[in-house]
Amino acid sequence: MFSKKILYVGILLAAAVVLATGCTVASRAAETTPPTRTITVVGQGKASGSPDVASITVGIETLGESLQTAAEENRVKMAALLEAIKKLEIADKDIRTSNYSVYTERQPVLEPRDGTKGEGGTVVYHVNNQVTVTVRDLTKLSAALDTAVATGANNIYGVNFTVDDATELENAARADAVADAKARAESLAKLAGVAVGEVMSISEVGNGSVPVYYDSLKGMGSSSTPIEAGQLEVQTSVQVTYAIR
Repeated sequence: MFSKKILYVGILLAAAVVLATGCTVASRAAETTPPTRTITVVGQGKASGSPDVASITVGIETLGESLQTAAEENRVKMAALLEAIKKLEIADKDIRTSNYSVYTERQPVLEPRDGTKGEGGTVVYHVNNQVTVTVRDLTKLSAALDTAVATGANNIYGVNFTVDDATELENAARADAVADAKARAESLAKLAGVAVGEVMSISEVGNGSVPVYYDSLKGMGSSSTPIEAGQLEVQTSVQVTYAIR
């Protein structure tokens, strides 16, 4: 029994020595292996293209001393506007009600100078109905605006141009951003007296589209509302970390 205990103790001591030796070797290896040197840059990229979709928000506001009267007038005018817009072959799915609201306005009481009782203080009801129309054929955009005004629209909240599928522009902007990042890294590396190595990590840090300049929309008659479609510019940024050698 005593000899077995001695054997077990010997085995444990040997294992401890091996473990300690392994840790020491690993520690020395870590100390002698230099850390990977890197350089991190942010590249900017952009790509521009012509928009192919526009959206307009038009509204009809009616007033009346009776809410029912103002609402009915608004309903009739909006129905006529929508019917006229649809005759331009704009699909139902591209016409969306974006706001319907009612608010009251109390007229001030007029105080006559002769001391008699003033008149006024009546309530006026405002009914607003707005629709957002997506125009996928830009040659119909002026006609859509003219039609809306002709059929009673008295509020127009702007024209927004977009690209229906921005994938191609986004890819081009990313390629430009990566090339810019590579150029920046090489410039910094040259100043530091080192060379750019392989890509260690890359991530996109932001993108978006903005209008950049305007050009007259083709195909409009002289009697149409002049609209300029311009171009859209997609911008993006990428952060790239390179190894340096």
